[in-house]
Amino acid sequence: MVVAAIDAGTTGVRCMLVDKSGAVVGIGRESWGCVTPSDLDIAKEIDTSLYWKKICQVTREALKSGGTSSSKLEAIATTSQRMGMIILDADGKELRGTPNIDARGALTQYVVEESVGDRFQELTGCWPPMMFAPARLAWFEEEESDVYEVIAHVLPISDWITYRLCSAFVTDPSSASATGFLDVRSRKWSSEVVEALNLEMNILPEIHIAGTVVGEITATAAKETGLPSGLPVVQGGADTQCALLAAEANVGEITVVAGSTAPIMLVTENPVCTQGQKIWTGCHVVPSRWVLESNAGLTGSYIEWAVRFLCERSENPEQCFTSTLSNLSDIVAHIPPGSNETYAALGPTIMDCHRFTDVRQAILSFPQPALPQVTPLDSASFLHAVLENIAYSARGNCEQLEAQVKVSAIKTIGGMTKSTVWGQLLANVLNRSIRIPDQCEGSLLGAAICAAKGAGWFSDLMEASEAMVQWHPSIEPDERATRYKPYYSRWKEIWYRGD
Repeated sequence: MVVAAIDAGTTGVRCMLVDKSGAVVGIGRESWGCVTPSDLDIAKEIDTSLYWKKICQVTREALKSGGTSSSKLEAIATTSQRMGMIILDADGKELRGTPNIDARGALTQYVVEESVGDRFQELTGCWPPMMFAPARLAWFEEEESDVYEVIAHVLPISDWITYRLCSAFVTDPSSASATGFLDVRSRKWSSEVVEALNLEMNILPEIHIAGTVVGEITATAAKETGLPSGLPVVQGGADTQCALLAAEANVGEITVVAGSTAPIMLVTENPVCTQGQKIWTGCHVVPSRWVLESNAGLTGSYIEWAVRFLCERSENPEQCFTSTLSNLSDIVAHIPPGSNETYAALGPTIMDCHRFTDVRQAILSFPQPALPQVTPLDSASFLHAVLENIAYSARGNCEQLEAQVKVSAIKTIGGMTKSTVWGQLLANVLNRSIRIPDQCEGSLLGAAICAAKGAGWFSDLMEASEAMVQWHPSIEPDERATRYKPYYSRWKEIWYRGD
């Protein structure tokens, strides 16, 4: 018997089937993107019809790839990028969809600042307001009043998928805490924020605990997705918090979710949220647990940028790109700590949510290449410096979290853990033991863990996590670790120079 999980990301959607041990039985993938309105370059929108078509394709592909009969499925749950939203009318028709990279809220952030002020961060754990649903809804009120006036439902993207599967308007505290409408302490919708913006509380979905059955696959959804009618639909959660489930993250443990971006998360047993803090506070998918987040920003995306930069003049740039990424660990394996005195301050940051709109100057620092006593910069040193840049930013963000709560362990999960270099590099830069799960598809496995709980396989989410997460051997710092202390200090000096 198996459960299914759907993960709707910024650049694509995946569906994965897993068994009770967490082993992958089948998987389907489709790419997608966003639409930029012709009259507003900073805005991004979702073609919900196309997204739903792709979602249906990946569910069928997952079933087909594993040779799995739909009758073996016992439950399904969803997860998605945080801060995206779908707005619907009273008939459940999609009016607009905005992904997490939609920046139209920058034009109406002042509405939240004037109506709620600094209390917004203290209440919701979110800042700046431009990134969250209240500011985006204010934009619709000002610029597309015909749409705004018929809004009846506001859903996170994963919960919109749940709605399409079972016709329920629901969410969980982790996804809700990324909307800007949740009182992060009470884990309930904030009447103060809703009323300050002259909205109605009933546009927000019911809040359910992740792992709870919230409906069944409808006949219409069954026909479109290939999933069996009546299959239990289980409440999932936000993608990063689901990844914490897939890392079996406990209170006091940091997890570096190393993918295209790198949210660095610390699980706490109490909410830590104050005005002016540089980091975010959110709710975990696990009841009575919260998360502190010090986000390093774009990380894996910068590796891809660096490789494309090096390959752009090759005879076959795309082949060069694919080959270089595939062999990256071998390419940089011989590069020493410090990348032959090369430092890259190219994007990954130490989080300060009050400075998100500040774009730092990128800096690449390396020795004069013509001097006979230095090792001149080459492509391998450059790529290694980019990787060290990410590890240095991870350390800076971990230190920021450790200043709040005592940390007992550090783990990492995500696409970057496919590299044999990343885990050892992180262990050395942090000078700490690092644990990495076998399954790098953290959000998908976390959503599957929610589905497994809903299917009755386990009594709670952490029991399910313990049973379904398998581990690589721990990675210990090696003899290179002590050499990273001065290099990290030097990188911070260069990074701050970007101000």
